Amino acid sequence: MAVIAVDCGGTNLRVGWRERAGGPGPTVSVPTPPEVGGLPDAILSCIADLPPARAVGVGVAGLVDHAAGRVRWMLHRPGTAAIAEVVGAGAGLPVVVDNDANTVSLAEATAGAGVGYRVVLAVTVGTGIGGGLAVDGSIERGRGHLGEIGHMSMDPHGERCACGAIGCWEVTASGRALDRGAAGLGLADGAALMAAAAGGEVAAGRLVGEVAAAFGRGLANLVAILDPDVIVVGGGVVAAGEVFLSPARRALAAALSGGSHRRPTPVVAARFGPAAGIVGAALMAGAPL
Repeated sequence: MAVIAVDCGGTNLRVGWRERAGGPGPTVSVPTPPEVGGLPDAILSCIADLPPARAVGVGVAGLVDHAAGRVRWMLHRPGTAAIAEVVGAGAGLPVVVDNDANTVSLAEATAGAGVGYRVVLAVTVGTGIGGGLAVDGSIERGRGHLGEIGHMSMDPHGERCACGAIGCWEVTASGRALDRGAAGLGLADGAALMAAAAGGEVAAGRLVGEVAAAFGRGLANLVAILDPDVIVVGGGVVAAGEVFLSPARRALAAALSGGSHRRPTPVVAARFGPAAGIVGAALMAGAPL
Protein backbone atom coordinates (compact mmCIF):
# COMPACT_ATOMS: atom_id res chain seq x y z
CA MET A 1 0.00 0.00 0.00
CA ALA A 2 1.09 3.58 -0.66
CA VAL A 3 2.25 6.25 1.80
CA ILE A 4 1.34 9.89 2.27
CA ALA A 5 4.16 12.44 2.05
CA VAL A 6 3.93 15.98 3.40
CA ASP A 7 6.26 18.88 2.58
CA CYS A 8 5.53 21.91 4.76
CA GLY A 9 7.50 24.99 3.74
CA GLY A 10 7.39 28.61 4.79
CA THR A 11 4.73 29.41 2.19
CA ASN A 12 2.95 26.25 1.04
CA LEU A 13 2.01 22.87 2.50
CA ARG A 14 1.98 20.06 -0.08
CA VAL A 15 0.55 16.62 0.60
CA GLY A 16 1.11 13.77 -1.85
CA TRP A 17 0.09 10.13 -2.16
CA ARG A 18 2.88 7.86 -3.41
CA GLU A 19 3.12 4.15 -4.16
CA ARG A 20 6.84 4.70 -4.83
CA ALA A 21 8.87 7.54 -3.34
CA GLY A 22 9.78 9.09 -6.67
CA GLY A 23 6.70 7.97 -8.57
CA PRO A 24 3.64 9.96 -9.62
CA GLY A 25 0.55 10.37 -7.51
CA PRO A 26 -2.06 12.97 -6.57
CA THR A 27 -0.83 16.03 -4.70
CA VAL A 28 -2.83 18.63 -2.77
CA SER A 29 -1.32 22.08 -2.05
CA VAL A 30 -2.63 24.65 0.43
CA PRO A 31 -1.11 27.73 2.12
CA THR A 32 0.88 26.93 5.23
CA PRO A 33 -1.29 27.84 8.26
CA PRO A 34 -0.40 31.08 10.07
CA GLU A 35 0.19 29.22 13.36
CA VAL A 36 2.14 26.03 13.96
CA GLY A 37 -0.79 24.60 15.87
CA GLY A 38 -2.81 24.64 12.66
CA LEU A 39 -0.51 22.20 10.84
CA PRO A 40 -2.09 18.92 12.02
CA ASP A 41 -5.60 19.95 10.98
CA ALA A 42 -4.35 21.23 7.62
CA ILE A 43 -2.57 17.92 6.99
CA LEU A 44 -5.60 15.90 8.02
CA SER A 45 -7.83 17.97 5.75
CA CYS A 46 -5.55 17.25 2.79
CA ILE A 47 -5.27 13.56 3.66
CA ALA A 48 -9.06 13.26 3.49
CA ASP A 49 -8.88 13.87 -0.29
CA LEU A 50 -6.29 11.15 -0.93
CA PRO A 51 -6.59 7.36 -1.40
CA PRO A 52 -5.87 5.03 1.57
CA ALA A 53 -2.27 4.70 2.76
CA ARG A 54 -0.25 2.81 5.38
CA ALA A 55 1.92 5.61 6.85
CA VAL A 56 2.60 9.34 6.75
CA GLY A 57 5.97 11.09 6.37
CA VAL A 58 6.15 14.82 7.18
CA GLY A 59 8.92 17.34 6.50
CA VAL A 60 8.60 20.77 8.14
CA ALA A 61 10.68 23.93 7.68
CA GLY A 62 11.57 24.54 11.32
CA LEU A 63 13.03 23.03 14.45
CA VAL A 64 11.70 19.49 14.68
CA ASP A 65 11.99 16.98 17.52
CA HIS A 66 12.26 13.94 15.26
CA ALA A 67 11.99 11.37 18.04
CA ALA A 68 8.82 12.94 19.48
CA GLY A 69 7.32 13.90 16.11
CA ARG A 70 6.86 17.48 17.32
CA VAL A 71 7.53 20.83 15.64
CA ARG A 72 9.12 23.09 18.23
CA TRP A 73 9.49 26.30 16.21
CA MET A 74 8.79 27.77 12.78
CA LEU A 75 9.90 31.17 11.57
CA HIS A 76 7.00 33.67 11.42
CA ARG A 77 4.58 31.21 13.04
CA PRO A 78 3.89 31.03 16.79
CA GLY A 79 3.35 27.86 18.72
CA THR A 80 4.29 24.19 18.60
CA ALA A 81 2.52 21.10 17.32
CA ALA A 82 2.58 17.40 18.20
CA ILE A 83 2.15 16.41 14.56
CA ALA A 84 2.87 12.70 14.92
CA GLU A 85 0.42 12.34 17.81
CA VAL A 86 -2.44 14.42 16.38
CA VAL A 87 -2.18 13.35 12.74
CA GLY A 88 -1.59 9.75 13.79
CA ALA A 89 -4.74 9.73 15.93
CA GLY A 90 -6.81 11.51 13.30
CA ALA A 91 -5.71 9.38 10.38
CA GLY A 92 -5.20 6.11 12.23
CA LEU A 93 -1.71 5.81 10.72
CA PRO A 94 1.90 5.79 11.93
CA VAL A 95 3.52 9.20 11.37
CA VAL A 96 7.21 10.19 11.13
CA VAL A 97 8.21 13.88 11.27
CA ASP A 98 11.51 15.56 10.39
CA ASN A 99 12.99 18.83 9.23
CA ASP A 100 12.20 19.43 5.54
CA ALA A 101 15.85 19.82 4.55
CA ASN A 102 16.52 16.40 6.07
CA THR A 103 13.85 14.89 3.84
CA VAL A 104 15.50 16.54 0.82
CA SER A 105 18.90 15.25 1.94
CA LEU A 106 17.59 11.71 2.28
CA ALA A 107 15.95 11.80 -1.16
CA GLU A 108 19.01 13.16 -2.94
CA ALA A 109 21.55 11.01 -1.07
CA THR A 110 19.74 7.73 -1.68
CA ALA A 111 18.07 8.23 -5.05
CA GLY A 112 19.09 11.60 -6.48
CA ALA A 113 22.09 13.76 -7.31
CA GLY A 114 24.02 12.57 -4.23
CA VAL A 115 24.09 8.89 -5.18
CA GLY A 116 27.67 7.62 -5.22
CA TYR A 117 28.90 10.13 -2.63
CA ARG A 118 29.48 9.31 1.05
CA VAL A 119 28.89 12.75 2.65
CA VAL A 120 26.05 14.67 1.01
CA LEU A 121 25.14 18.19 2.06
CA ALA A 122 21.72 19.24 0.78
CA VAL A 123 20.99 22.97 0.80
CA THR A 124 17.43 24.09 0.13
CA VAL A 125 16.82 27.62 -1.08
CA GLY A 126 13.23 28.80 -0.91
CA THR A 127 11.60 31.33 1.40
CA GLY A 128 14.68 30.77 3.55
CA ILE A 129 17.73 28.48 3.49
CA GLY A 130 17.88 25.06 5.14
CA GLY A 131 20.41 22.27 5.23
CA GLY A 132 20.51 18.52 5.68
CA LEU A 133 23.54 16.26 6.02
CA ALA A 134 23.49 12.61 4.98
CA VAL A 135 26.42 10.29 5.74
CA ASP A 136 26.43 6.83 4.17
CA GLY A 137 22.77 7.31 3.27
CA SER A 138 21.62 8.17 6.81
CA ILE A 139 20.58 11.57 8.15
CA GLU A 140 22.94 13.15 10.68
CA ARG A 141 20.90 15.25 13.13
CA GLY A 142 23.50 16.22 15.71
CA ARG A 143 21.63 16.73 19.00
CA GLY A 144 18.45 17.13 16.99
CA HIS A 145 18.69 20.37 15.05
CA LEU A 146 21.72 20.11 12.79
CA GLY A 147 21.23 22.03 9.55
CA GLU A 148 19.90 25.47 10.50
CA ILE A 149 22.51 26.91 8.16
CA GLY A 150 20.41 29.80 6.87
CA HIS A 151 21.00 31.54 10.17
CA MET A 152 24.77 31.61 10.05
CA SER A 153 25.84 35.15 10.85
CA MET A 154 27.47 36.47 7.66
CA ASP A 155 27.45 40.22 8.36
CA PRO A 156 27.22 41.63 11.92
CA HIS A 157 26.35 45.02 10.37
CA GLY A 158 23.84 43.65 7.91
CA GLU A 159 20.06 43.66 7.80
CA ARG A 160 17.89 42.09 10.46
CA CYS A 161 16.68 38.61 9.59
CA ALA A 162 13.09 37.50 10.07
CA CYS A 163 14.40 35.32 12.93
CA GLY A 164 15.43 38.48 14.80
CA ALA A 165 19.21 38.14 14.39
CA ILE A 166 21.42 40.45 12.33
CA GLY A 167 23.07 39.51 9.03
CA CYS A 168 21.92 35.91 8.63
CA TRP A 169 22.96 34.14 5.44
CA GLU A 170 19.41 33.82 4.16
CA VAL A 171 18.89 37.60 4.32
CA THR A 172 21.10 38.03 1.26
CA ALA A 173 20.98 34.58 -0.38
CA SER A 174 17.44 33.17 -0.24
CA GLY A 175 14.19 33.52 -2.11
CA ARG A 176 13.42 36.61 -0.08
CA ALA A 177 16.54 38.29 -1.46
CA LEU A 178 15.49 37.38 -5.00
CA ASP A 179 12.00 38.75 -4.32
CA ARG A 180 13.49 42.06 -3.16
CA GLY A 181 15.57 42.28 -6.33
CA ALA A 182 12.51 41.50 -8.45
CA ALA A 183 10.50 44.26 -6.77
CA GLY A 184 13.24 46.76 -7.61
CA LEU A 185 12.80 45.94 -11.29
CA GLY A 186 9.02 45.89 -11.16
CA LEU A 187 8.84 42.09 -11.50
CA ALA A 188 6.35 39.87 -9.70
CA ASP A 189 8.77 37.72 -7.69
CA GLY A 190 12.11 35.96 -7.57
CA ALA A 191 11.00 33.35 -10.10
CA ALA A 192 10.25 36.12 -12.59
CA LEU A 193 13.63 37.69 -11.84
CA MET A 194 15.45 34.42 -12.55
CA ALA A 195 13.46 33.90 -15.74
CA ALA A 196 14.43 37.38 -16.91
CA ALA A 197 18.07 36.67 -16.09
CA ALA A 198 17.92 33.39 -18.00
CA GLY A 199 16.47 35.32 -20.93
CA GLY A 200 19.47 37.65 -21.03
CA GLU A 201 18.04 40.70 -19.26
CA VAL A 202 21.17 42.45 -17.98
CA ALA A 203 19.82 44.09 -14.82
CA ALA A 204 18.07 40.89 -13.77
CA GLY A 205 21.25 38.91 -14.42
CA ARG A 206 23.24 41.27 -12.24
CA LEU A 207 20.82 40.97 -9.33
CA VAL A 208 20.61 37.18 -9.58
CA GLY A 209 24.40 37.07 -9.73
CA GLU A 210 24.67 39.10 -6.52
CA VAL A 211 22.32 36.79 -4.64
CA ALA A 212 24.07 33.72 -6.05
CA ALA A 213 27.47 35.10 -5.03
CA ALA A 214 26.21 35.62 -1.46
CA PHE A 215 24.98 32.04 -1.57
CA GLY A 216 28.39 30.82 -2.74
CA ARG A 217 30.20 32.62 0.07
CA GLY A 218 28.00 30.84 2.58
CA LEU A 219 28.74 27.53 0.90
CA ALA A 220 32.45 28.24 1.33
CA ASN A 221 31.95 28.38 5.11
CA LEU A 222 30.11 25.06 5.04
CA VAL A 223 32.81 23.41 2.94
CA ALA A 224 35.49 24.65 5.35
CA ILE A 225 33.56 23.17 8.29
CA LEU A 226 32.03 19.98 6.89
CA ASP A 227 34.17 19.12 3.83
CA PRO A 228 31.27 17.30 2.09
CA ASP A 229 31.79 15.13 -0.97
CA VAL A 230 29.02 17.00 -2.81
CA ILE A 231 26.59 19.86 -2.25
CA VAL A 232 23.13 19.30 -3.69
CA VAL A 233 21.09 22.47 -4.12
CA GLY A 234 17.31 22.16 -3.97
CA GLY A 235 14.34 24.47 -3.73
CA GLY A 236 13.02 27.07 -6.12
CA VAL A 237 16.41 28.25 -7.40
CA VAL A 238 16.93 24.89 -9.13
CA ALA A 239 14.59 26.09 -11.88
CA ALA A 240 17.11 28.81 -12.75
CA GLY A 241 19.87 26.25 -13.32
CA GLU A 242 23.27 27.62 -14.21
CA VAL A 243 22.09 31.24 -14.07
CA PHE A 244 22.21 30.80 -10.29
CA LEU A 245 24.61 27.90 -9.78
CA SER A 246 27.52 29.14 -11.91
CA PRO A 247 28.10 32.42 -10.01
CA ALA A 248 27.56 30.53 -6.75
CA ARG A 249 30.35 28.09 -7.64
CA ARG A 250 32.69 30.93 -8.58
CA ALA A 251 32.03 32.74 -5.30
CA LEU A 252 32.58 29.52 -3.32
CA ALA A 253 35.94 28.94 -5.00
CA ALA A 254 37.03 32.54 -4.42
CA ALA A 255 36.03 32.59 -0.74
CA LEU A 256 37.26 29.17 0.35
CA SER A 257 40.47 29.30 2.38
CA GLY A 258 43.16 27.19 0.71
CA GLY A 259 40.74 26.42 -2.07
CA SER A 260 43.41 25.87 -4.71
CA HIS A 261 44.94 23.12 -2.53
CA ARG A 262 41.67 21.26 -1.95
CA ARG A 263 39.77 18.82 -4.07
CA PRO A 264 36.89 20.79 -5.59
CA THR A 265 33.49 20.18 -4.02
CA PRO A 266 30.85 19.66 -6.72
CA VAL A 267 27.78 21.90 -6.44
CA VAL A 268 24.90 20.32 -8.34
CA ALA A 269 21.16 20.77 -8.76
CA ALA A 270 18.84 18.41 -6.93
CA ARG A 271 17.64 15.60 -9.19
CA PHE A 272 14.12 15.83 -7.81
CA GLY A 273 13.99 19.63 -7.89
CA PRO A 274 11.14 21.15 -5.86
CA ALA A 275 9.68 17.63 -5.41
CA ALA A 276 12.67 16.44 -3.33
CA GLY A 277 10.88 17.15 -0.04
CA ILE A 278 7.90 15.02 -1.03
CA VAL A 279 10.19 12.21 -2.22
CA GLY A 280 12.20 12.26 1.02
CA ALA A 281 9.08 12.33 3.19
CA ALA A 282 7.77 9.32 1.28
CA LEU A 283 11.06 7.49 1.88
CA MET A 284 10.87 8.26 5.59
CA ALA A 285 7.36 6.82 5.63
CA GLY A 286 8.68 3.59 4.11
CA ALA A 287 7.88 3.97 0.41
CA PRO A 288 10.22 2.03 -1.90
CA LEU A 289 12.41 3.92 -4.33
